[in-house]
Amino acid sequence: MNAEIITIGNELISGSVQDTNASFLAERLLSIGTEVTWMTSVGDNESDIRDALQSALRRSDVVLVTGGLGPTPDDITAEVAANTLRRKLILNEEALNRMKELFGNHGLRMPSNNEKQALIPEGAELLLNPVGTACGFMVKEEKKFLFFLPGVPRELARMADEGVLPLLQREKGQGFNFNTTTLKVFGLTESRIAELIEDLVKADEAIRISFLPNYPENHIKVTAKGFNDQKALKRVSEMAEAIAKRLGDCIFGRDDQTLEGVVGDLLRSHRDTIAVAESCTGGLISKRLTDIPGSSDYMKRGIVAYSNQAKIDLLGIPSSLIDRFGAVSAQVAEKMAQGAREHGKTVLGLGVTGIAGPGGGTLEKPIGLVFICVADKRETFVTSYNFPGDRAQVRLATSQAALDLVRRYYLK
Repeated sequence: MNAEIITIGNELISGSVQDTNASFLAERLLSIGTEVTWMTSVGDNESDIRDALQSALRRSDVVLVTGGLGPTPDDITAEVAANTLRRKLILNEEALNRMKELFGNHGLRMPSNNEKQALIPEGAELLLNPVGTACGFMVKEEKKFLFFLPGVPRELARMADEGVLPLLQREKGQGFNFNTTTLKVFGLTESRIAELIEDLVKADEAIRISFLPNYPENHIKVTAKGFNDQKALKRVSEMAEAIAKRLGDCIFGRDDQTLEGVVGDLLRSHRDTIAVAESCTGGLISKRLTDIPGSSDYMKRGIVAYSNQAKIDLLGIPSSLIDRFGAVSAQVAEKMAQGAREHGKTVLGLGVTGIAGPGGGTLEKPIGLVFICVADKRETFVTSYNFPGDRAQVRLATSQAALDLVRRYYLK
């Protein structure tokens, strides 16, 4: 059973919105043994949507379509689907009543144009949306399945996991299964990773190893296909362990793990707390740490000491130290970490200072130069980096390196 994904919206083909739905659906489908062989993006244009649907029906067993199910005039997916499949559009009372109930729960009257979202092709099966107004629908055309889902990512994710995948698993029955895991790496380039595991890539033809750059990380996806789910799982596990031995502590996590989540788990498991003093990252490290639910257990203070005076006033760094070594220096990063720890009364302090660009660099201290320090009550650990890229890339890479230094503090 092969699948095709069609994402619809002028915002996608213009580049103003990144298409995350296609990659999400492809990963979810692969997890149940359904491989995506085509991905197509089209605008809100009737003939383009019709052509995409007709092509997909010719070559794919499963077609997933996202977008164009809203209440505005440019939302035409349901109408085009009905015309293409030669079915009438009919009002689904269940979808209509559910929308009215959602609006009523918020003390609102449903606008009349929302009724459009309750129109689905005759014979289609309604797919309820647990977090939004736009319901989806499924059409079975001979032996092929077409799923139409809203384009809002969080709505699509819930509907795919709770409606689409269980249905496909039932219909698919026994067959090939895919097992996959993703190793997440920081500190090695893609080419160096490929060099280190070159022989492993060629060792087992039943396993596919993919390299997925995700700046500033590199991801390694290991996939095995087979009739026996347990055998495929064992192959994936053994290959992942072999790769982990080669790459060592540059692997910080797997699958859905994030570096900030890994660091949070380490802090919590050691019952430690942390305070952060940032300069060039402007609060990005604190933001990432506090993205994790329950981070108040360990994240106690975030200080953005952007200017020299802020470093003096907020962290107690002597002006003579800044004058002597410069604001971007190992000495200042060390004092920032110590100052954060002392002011926050925490176990650890993290200090970051650097030159993000596009200006401010010199021959001695070029753009991308960053100093990062982790301090506890006994000692400090300072590292320096020279990150390439533009301002946003330098700031992102710096936040990653700072979190990774905290992780490595616990590995030492």
